Amino acid sequence: MGTEILGQQGYFIYNNFRKYYFLTSDRYVKNIGLLLSERINNLNFDFVFFGDLILQPMDINIPYIYFSDLTFEQVKIHIKKPDRRNVKPSIDLEKQLLNYSYRIIYSSEWIKRRVVDIYQIAPEKIDVVELGANIPTPTNYRIDIDMKICRLVFIGRDWVKKGGEKLLHAYRNLKSGGFPCRITIIGSVPKENIDNDEDITVIPFLDKSNPERLDRLCKILSESHFMVLPTEFDAYGIVICEASAYGVPSIATDVGGVSQPLREGKNGFLLPPDATAQDYAEKIRTVFSDRENYIRLRASSRREFETRLNWDV
Repeated sequence: MGTEILGQQGYFIYNNFRKYYFLTSDRYVKNIGLLLSERINNLNFDFVFFGDLILQPMDINIPYIYFSDLTFEQVKIHIKKPDRRNVKPSIDLEKQLLNYSYRIIYSSEWIKRRVVDIYQIAPEKIDVVELGANIPTPTNYRIDIDMKICRLVFIGRDWVKKGGEKLLHAYRNLKSGGFPCRITIIGSVPKENIDNDEDITVIPFLDKSNPERLDRLCKILSESHFMVLPTEFDAYGIVICEASAYGVPSIATDVGGVSQPLREGKNGFLLPPDATAQDYAEKIRTVFSDRENYIRLRASSRREFETRLNWDV
């Protein structure tokens, strides 16, 4: 079976999840579909596999399989200034594409349900395949970890959308109650002044393609007690997989596809979207204060990584 990678630009791009910008026109989408159809039909392939790319249904004589973690119908909610002329055509194109696909793969049961309900796609046509951690499988993780100080880690590029403010208030709630804890913030910078707090570490950007920085991330995870993600929305949550790899339970908002990698009581806990900073603080305090059950939760979190949340599986 021959294999070829055809790189194409997507229908829209985004900047830090704050704004979406339309990149292409309907004409581009139709023309690229025609060009791809011609090229594919002239080559000897058994099937086409692609994802996160809205095209008109291709005129090809082999099946194609579509993969994604989200739909345009969901993405449009986060477009700051949507061009109404493009929204409906984009949704119509996506529905056609899904109807013509031989198989569809999504990363969560949540988005599968959305597609079945909104686009009326037959559920038996859709498979759910969970995503894995984008870090090397760790061998130096510790289940029985030092618990003198509770170490929290937050990873997210958009401080506001990922719930950074709620996390910071939860941390301060814990500290004010005499609960010993520290926090490492990766990927964004708090909007509030934290210069005088020695227990907060901020790493504005950490490139995992750089071996030294990847090692730094892995060291942080290996020393952490909770991954905290009070996000407003997430299609999946790769960081939950990465935390689980080190036996670190996650506490996150039950929105979008977050409940796919995070199984309640197995590798963390889900809180409702309206949960307050005090709710997060109380969950952290309660779980951490029961050492025996917390250690069991770490072991269970690692099992979730080994059995579900890695790319080999």
